[in-house]
Amino acid sequence: MTDRIIRATGARTPMRLVLADITGCANEIGEKHGACGYSLKLLAETAISSLFLSSGLKFPGTVSVSVNFSGDISMIQADTTPQGLIRAMIPQADILATKNFEPALSPQTLRVVKLDAKGKRVRESIIDAVSESMGQNIATFLLQSEQTRSAVGIEAKINEKNPRQLDYAVGFMLEAYPDLETKDIEILEQVVLTLPPLEDFFDGSHYSLSGLMDMLAGPYEVEVVKEIIPEVFCPCSKVRTLATLSSFTTEDLEYLLEKNEDLEIICDFCRNRYIVTPDEIQNILNQRIE
Repeated sequence: MTDRIIRATGARTPMRLVLADITGCANEIGEKHGACGYSLKLLAETAISSLFLSSGLKFPGTVSVSVNFSGDISMIQADTTPQGLIRAMIPQADILATKNFEPALSPQTLRVVKLDAKGKRVRESIIDAVSESMGQNIATFLLQSEQTRSAVGIEAKINEKNPRQLDYAVGFMLEAYPDLETKDIEILEQVVLTLPPLEDFFDGSHYSLSGLMDMLAGPYEVEVVKEIIPEVFCPCSKVRTLATLSSFTTEDLEYLLEKNEDLEIICDFCRNRYIVTPDEIQNILNQRIE
């Protein structure tokens, strides 16, 4: 089963469809974090949310989606690019605390940050999270912050026998362009309202993303603009780790140096470990003197 993202538009109708199946990527992310059960489901559904928003970027960059909660999980974040690169994280302490139990959660805020290719913040929007359903949150965000009418469905299903695996992680976003006529909006609303459960498109081993697209198109013809294979990717590296340390104050670096111990830094997203030696910290200090 191959993950894919489908982007399509109405052939003669001003609307846009984005569909995503990231089951493999979500399971890979979950494995890196040791996530299972509901935390794995949250990682997948937030990643799909970010993919939907990054699909509409008009420039090379990244969309970061984060949700803050009160409860057993404090927050979750997913970053994606229009090319389908994905990374996501839940604080490791939250994952270890919840394990495979369903956490008590109360969504608080949804934050969307758009970054350009150099990582510079272009736009940031924060809204009240209306639900634990990421589909409802993204549809609300699009209406409130982008003035865009949409229907969004996102679902990740936990495997009943193995809570460390998802059977599928899929979603759709149907977006109405501003010039879509009222009668067409009403027809599409009925199509979405009568859409079978997303689970019905899963036969036990394969998810029919094309079947879901055909059903969502209703009486309208759609044209596939692009298909993308998503990938798990994190830009962290030893060089970036040292660059981050370079932003520390001289006092903080001298404190680390006094301990005369290797410093272990773990990326929150990919869980890669980087070891920084006392000599490398000293080198950062020496460069400031020069």
